[in-house]
Amino acid sequence: MKGSKFFVLIAVTVLTLGLALFLSRPDTVDPENDQSQALVPGLKDQVNSIDRLRISSAADPAIELVRSDERWRVESAENYEADFELVYQLLRDLAAGERAEQRTSNSEWYQRLGVADVGSANPASEGADEAAASFEVAFPGTDLPSLIIGRAGPAGESRFVRLANEEQVWLSDRDISVPPGVLDWLQRSVMDIPASELAEITLRHADGEVVQLSPSDESGSQWLLMNVPDEREAEPSWRLNSVANALSNLQLEDVRRHEQAPEDANAALFVTRDGLNFVATLFEDEQGAWVNFSVSAEVSASAEDESMSDEAATSNADAAAVNARLSPWDFKLPSDKYQQMTNRLEDLLIDLESEAD
Repeated sequence: MKGSKFFVLIAVTVLTLGLALFLSRPDTVDPENDQSQALVPGLKDQVNSIDRLRISSAADPAIELVRSDERWRVESAENYEADFELVYQLLRDLAAGERAEQRTSNSEWYQRLGVADVGSANPASEGADEAAASFEVAFPGTDLPSLIIGRAGPAGESRFVRLANEEQVWLSDRDISVPPGVLDWLQRSVMDIPASELAEITLRHADGEVVQLSPSDESGSQWLLMNVPDEREAEPSWRLNSVANALSNLQLEDVRRHEQAPEDANAALFVTRDGLNFVATLFEDEQGAWVNFSVSAEVSASAEDESMSDEAATSNADAAAVNARLSPWDFKLPSDKYQQMTNRLEDLLIDLESEAD
């Protein structure tokens, strides 16, 4: 596809980057500190075979992260893709980190330090902020101990930690980041297709109204509203350009399995310069504003068509790959993105009162 930026669609489904890479480069540790111990004993040797993580807190349901089909997924979000960088960083810290400094073994301090057993921590009691901010990371299916990660240490670049099967509390040698909610673990980036990569846009409403936009120059930096009524004027180009950037830096606010769109759903067609059709089906319900995408190639041909060019074959293959990633899901959209994809013609015309002035 000639290096088009829409490859972000596929790039965000990063496969196995090889966790061994970060273990081949030793972290800085103090060799004179005889107290230092592995943050999670045994994890460094097993990290590349870890295929499940369970993250529990006193405040929220457990988050299950599962490696499946060479991707990390959030099981508690219907197996949608996890943010690989977050998983990578957490495993890196846990595998390479150290329990660097002994602290208390008095259980009366556990709650205040955020290292009480998650099942016994009480977010409504004294030290509620610490309890809500503590997490237990477990490795189901292995013999590895769970690690309870508490509040930040006094120096800032550390955490109070405790192995779930031990009484001793330690300070870690690093500030271990654990996102608190299910949504925080999702791969939030859906796609990033700037206006300059698009050839045309059609917004089709359920009542039959159609809004069409086309680029006015080769760079795609300026857009025109088509079929402007007589004696009316289109909004300034910056306003139209915002519609053309509807797929730029598109981030989900939630995700769920696609079932069936309502009959009164709107539709939007975004055609890329590389010949891909992104059809967005848009609708609202009590949970918010949603979009489902289906993707196809402008150039299609049967497998028996020997005249199909290599470029057309590549286009069809790319479309199939992107469609396989997007079409099974409904993505909850930010309000501004939903508005950009559902503008009516009147929304893109200068207000009559302004014209009169």
